Amino acid sequence: MPTDNTGTLELRLENGSSATRATTTVISKEEADNFLITIYKGTDLYRETAKLKDIDKRLSAGYGYTVKAESCSETVAESSNGGWGQRRYAGLSQPFAIKAGEITKVGVACTVANAGWEIIFDESFPLHFTDSYIVKHESNGREIVFDKNTGGRRENGEIVSDGNVAYFNIASGAKQSITYTIEAFGEGKRLLKQGTLTLTKGKISRLSLAFIPGTLDLDIIVDQEDIFINDKIEITSDDVIQDDGSADINGEHDNFEEGDGNVDISDYGQSN
Repeated sequence: MPTDNTGTLELRLENGSSATRATTTVISKEEADNFLITIYKGTDLYRETAKLKDIDKRLSAGYGYTVKAESCSETVAESSNGGWGQRRYAGLSQPFAIKAGEITKVGVACTVANAGWEIIFDESFPLHFTDSYIVKHESNGREIVFDKNTGGRRENGEIVSDGNVAYFNIASGAKQSITYTIEAFGEGKRLLKQGTLTLTKGKISRLSLAFIPGTLDLDIIVDQEDIFINDKIEITSDDVIQDDGSADINGEHDNFEEGDGNVDISDYGQSN
C-alpha cells in the first residue's frame, strides 16, 4: 500500500434497476474501455474526463467524491452514424470517501440517458404516393429525414423491415417534445401534415403511419418500446456490459465483495 496521502479507486459499471423485458443487449469490453469517466469532489471538478481504460485511479484522501460515467458525449449521441446518433449510457455514483493507503470500491449505475424515434410506413404509402414520401424533423441545424430507405415498413399489419432510429438528448426531466412534418406526393395527390411527438428517456417512440384513401389524411399510431431490455448493466467476468430499461441515472450501487469476478479499473493495465 502507498504511504503518501492517497488512496486507490476501484471502479465498476453496474445495473441501474430491474428489467422489464427478457431480450439481452450487450456492450463489448472494448466499448466499455471507452466509457468517459469524470471525477468530482463536492461540486468541483477533481479530474478531467478520460476514458475508462486511461483513468488515473489514485486520488487524494478526502470525502465527497462522485464519479460520472458516460458511453459518449451528448454531442456524439446526436451526431454519430451520419447524424442519426446513437444510444447513450450515463450514470452518477453515490458520494464516497477515499482513505489514505486503502482501496475504495465504487459502483456507477448506468442506464440509457437519451431517447429514440423511428418511423414505420404502411404499405399504403408506396401504393398511393409513387413520387415520394418523407417524415422530416429539423432543429438546431440537425435534420432527420425518414423515407422509403430509412423508414421501416409494415405489410398486412406486420412490420416486415426495420428502419433507422434517430436518437435525441433529453434536455431536462424524462420527456421532451419534437415537431415533425409529413410530406407525400404522387398520382396528383399532395399531403402535408405537421405533428408533435413526446420522447421519453430510455425508450424508442415508434410512429406508425397509414394513409386513409379518399380523405388525404393519415392514421397515426405512437408506440413505445424499452430502448434496452435486460436486467443488468455491468462489466462481467465475460467482459461485457449488459443493460436494463431504467431511465434513472442515479440508482444506488451494489455492495462489493472480494472475488466477485467483475472487471474493475485494475484490469485495464494502468500503473499507479
